[in-house]
Amino acid sequence: MIKTFIKYREDIYSVIVLLGLISFMLSYALNSISVILLIVFFFLDSKENIINKLSYLRNNKVFLLYVLFFLTQIIGLLYSSNVSYGLKKITLLIPVLFVPGVIISETIQESKVYKILEVLKYTITCIFLYYIFFHFFIDERPLNNFVLYVINERLGVSQFYILFIVIVPLLYCLRLIELRISFLSNLFFVLFFIFCVFLLGNKTSLIFLFVIISTKGYNYLKNKSHTFKIFAIVASITSVMVVAYSMPGIRKKIDVLVQTTDFDLKTIITKNSVTYTKNTLEHRILINYISTKEFIKNFPIGVGTGDYQDVLNKNYDKINFKVAKKESLNNHNQYLSEFLKTGLLGGFCFLILMFLLLKSVSIKQNFCFYLVIFFAIGCLFESYLDRQHGVYIFAVLLPFFMRYEEQPK
Repeated sequence: MIKTFIKYREDIYSVIVLLGLISFMLSYALNSISVILLIVFFFLDSKENIINKLSYLRNNKVFLLYVLFFLTQIIGLLYSSNVSYGLKKITLLIPVLFVPGVIISETIQESKVYKILEVLKYTITCIFLYYIFFHFFIDERPLNNFVLYVINERLGVSQFYILFIVIVPLLYCLRLIELRISFLSNLFFVLFFIFCVFLLGNKTSLIFLFVIISTKGYNYLKNKSHTFKIFAIVASITSVMVVAYSMPGIRKKIDVLVQTTDFDLKTIITKNSVTYTKNTLEHRILINYISTKEFIKNFPIGVGTGDYQDVLNKNYDKINFKVAKKESLNNHNQYLSEFLKTGLLGGFCFLILMFLLLKSVSIKQNFCFYLVIFFAIGCLFESYLDRQHGVYIFAVLLPFFMRYEEQPK
């Protein structure tokens, strides 16, 4: 039976990875099952291969940093008062300990990866179309509150996470266009996925979209004159900005940002203590201030894996930060979150791990470059590892494309 399993090993691996990607927008349970299957998959191999993989992982710096990062969370639990919350967070991060090692030690043919992405292209399109149809025609709600009712309430996910599962097939279709494969068909999918990014109504998502259009557009027009490339890219980005601002949800967020942003800390504290403000930039400035203050206060070990949210909540009460109190907002900054939780040990461990991931990418890559860069930037605005989907991106998506694009084609 093991011999048969080994014979179809790459096919089984492809199915497990695909299950995780598709379930991203469907089910927490299925997504968790796909992670468990990956761990089991590692050991369903010949004894010789398992030994070789373990030997390879012992010398892999990225994998070792993933393991060390997980261990810092356990160390942070040892001096936490809220042990139950700390255990909950450590349980959420268990994939970080095992799954990157599984993925980094496996090889997969380029043709298999493209089959995964081809299926993903159609399934993500169908899933989005289903949600749009249900939201618009059944619930009879406008598209400008699609994120609120479908992404946030029905799926229980932030658009920050959904962005990654849209970017992957978008990058795949752009790659096929570069290769002159089914140009019109893939152009349709590109436009649809761009529409999905707009639908997410997130300012950071639009910035990432600008980066993709700029770099991919420049590469696609590599045989054109330099002037023509610049003109085409500027025209494309201008069009995206005009379309974005014409959408009520995005325009409202931009107007709030431009018209209500203050950079005086006392003013921000006062405003947020007397009313429920909608300026998310100011929210982040205030949370970052609180996190930095608490890190310095608890230097060098941090407040503990189980206590960091309690510490934030106490500070929200202290300054009567209304929105944060109501929603128990997390750090919204993964870097500061790690320094607050586990001090210099956890903070620097996470920084070094991100540095190694960034060091491993190249602008010539079709997937990993964008995913790692976007994750690293996104961590400045979101605490990805507070949610299952963020852990999946960190422990599965990034290592998978890193491993695929570093192996010989």
